[in-house]
Formats: sequence, C-alpha cells, structure tokens
Amino acid sequence: MYWNHRVIRFTDETGDVFHKFAEVFYNDDGTLMGYHDPFMWSEDISGMQELADHLLKATAQPVLTASDFPEEV
Repeated sequence: MYWNHRVIRFTDETGDVFHKFAEVFYNDDGTLMGYHDPFMWSEDISGMQELADHLLKATAQPVLTASDFPEEV
C-alpha cells in the first residue's frame, strides 16, 4: 500500500460540482483503495512548506472522481 495527495471531483445531490484535496491510498498493484481528508497541519513551517509542495504536485495530476473508488462495504 502507498498513498499521495490528489484532487478529487465530487458532485453533490443538487448537481453542483466541487473539488477537494485528499490523501489517496493505493493497493500494491496501483489500483485505488480509498481516500480521506488530508492532515493540514505541521509542527513547524518547513513541514507546512512540504505539505504545500505535495498539494501543488497534486494539482498537476489528473483529477480523480469519487466514482473512481470502490464502494465502501
């Protein structure tokens, strides 16, 4: 298993579309496993800079959609 930050597109019940950052988890074979809200804190400014770098890299990747992930059981 491994993870990275990605942007995920969602559509709410009214049809409005929104995007959010997430920590995305992958199986060893690279298939999507799941996601959750990212931790957005650090003990120091260098950690915040590293987080900002990860989030910026996420915007350069293809946007995922909520339907790309397996259904929760």
